Amino acid sequence: MKIKGGIGKSKLGFVTAFLISSRNKVEAPIRLYVDTGSSHTTISERDAERIGIDYPKLKRAPYPIKGIGGTVDGYLLSECMLVFRFSNCAHVEFLDNILVLRHNPKTKEEHLATWDIPSLLGCDILKNYSVRFTYKSVILEK
Repeated sequence: MKIKGGIGKSKLGFVTAFLISSRNKVEAPIRLYVDTGSSHTTISERDAERIGIDYPKLKRAPYPIKGIGGTVDGYLLSECMLVFRFSNCAHVEFLDNILVLRHNPKTKEEHLATWDIPSLLGCDILKNYSVRFTYKSVILEK
């Protein structure tokens, strides 16, 4: 089974999935950048707003979320499915939780910078695949 994605911003590989969290009434397509350095799959604040995630209904993550951009607030979107399409078929990955990021920018410039942070497909999913990058695509293979 091969899930093929493209190359997007800054020449980073991405895949598209359909995100479902029945408990939180979320059903939407999402572009996830393949990040072998991320422990967890994360949804950016921009994507959270676009797909209608309601932060007050989520549990706060029990630990700080740290990355290259510093520390941000994390929330848990529970009971999730990521549905990937390939070759007229679909494959589902189940996750107990996906992290949803929330920044607290102090200036307009900080807000604009955080708005460019993408959603990430992390090692909680990637550990199940071989990951291969080409000039024009990324391929996840089981």
